[in-house]
Amino acid sequence: MPSQVLSAIVVIWICTAGANAEQALDVMDERTLIKAIEAGDPRVELIAAEVDAAAAEVLAARRRPDPRIAVDREEVFPAGGGLATSYVRVVVPLDISGRRGRMIAAATANLGAARAESDVQRFVLVVDALRVFREAEYLRLRVGSMTADRGALARAVDIVAKRARAGEAAGYDQQRLELELAAYDDLIASAAIDLRVAQQRLASLVGRPGQRVDAAGALAPVTTPVPALETLLGDPLAQRGDYRAAKLRLDAAAADRAAADRAWVPSLELTAGAMSSDLGTGSASGYVAGLSFSLPIFDRGAAGRARADAARRTAAADARLLEREITSAIRIAYETWTERAAQVARFESAQLAPLEQLLRSAETAYRDGGGSIVELLDAYRTAREARLRNLELRRETSLAVLDLWRALGTRP
Repeated sequence: MPSQVLSAIVVIWICTAGANAEQALDVMDERTLIKAIEAGDPRVELIAAEVDAAAAEVLAARRRPDPRIAVDREEVFPAGGGLATSYVRVVVPLDISGRRGRMIAAATANLGAARAESDVQRFVLVVDALRVFREAEYLRLRVGSMTADRGALARAVDIVAKRARAGEAAGYDQQRLELELAAYDDLIASAAIDLRVAQQRLASLVGRPGQRVDAAGALAPVTTPVPALETLLGDPLAQRGDYRAAKLRLDAAAADRAAADRAWVPSLELTAGAMSSDLGTGSASGYVAGLSFSLPIFDRGAAGRARADAARRTAAADARLLEREITSAIRIAYETWTERAAQVARFESAQLAPLEQLLRSAETAYRDGGGSIVELLDAYRTAREARLRNLELRRETSLAVLDLWRALGTRP
């Protein structure tokens, strides 16, 4: 009797808690999640700020040196007085080395790389968020399936209780089923905890820390046609923003190296202006003109060349690594997804379809005295494990699709 009371309390708790949770939780689908991530995730703003910083470097590279105005006065003091000369000069810097153009090219290439990387980073944010979403979706379906299976197990407890009262079943059968039900309640409680944590993680992703957001959906298989593997492998590198970024950083490093190689060319300054001189008996005016240039003795671009070479090696290594991994990653992800999808179809056809008939046969046989408690429990466990395994396979299939998207760098 205490076990029956406990089971009844658990049933009431599951029903009321589930109803209250559905009322309290906001439900979000994948499209809404993607919009929330793209519009409100601080990491998106951080990515955009990095692109803006790269754009500012282009503006800095395009800047020309400003001309200067210099005002000088010199005076000599011969015996009996002083003679002063005043100058007003305009100094115009001239770049004849070509470094400015090469620095603009490097900054422009780095800006393109930053934009390409930002596309990848935003896409990865969305894919990672969808992974959290689908985990929460799976856990919700798991709790729902376990709760439904608990109802079937509770019906079996009622059947055994009726038979025990009629003297047709041993007390052991009733106690054994009640213990099975209590153990199953513990499994449901653990699954509910996992679900609550996943819902909190999902809420945190969309900017609602401390709350819970439920993931709508049923882990449905992909229905839109996906291109064949040969099509996806046609030009996989062109679709990857990180590969384009690596190539652009190679171009930037080459331009930086070219700019450093021109460090030996001196910088020039043209000077032109007017002068006024006190001659003692009167004043005279004239002009001043000049040319000055730097002597690149100590700075001949060694540091710039070293930085450019290091950046080139880094970008080249990134590009080679991606060339080696991308095709293999796409092939593995595609084959994993297609095999998982086929596995789900086989499992649902071979194992899910006969479950209801199996349960009805076991319940009928036990009710009529033709089956044992062991056979009844085995039927319930088989059905429960098959349903949960089906959910696991659907979850793995949905995550395999995300792995394929990530390997491609885009959604096909």
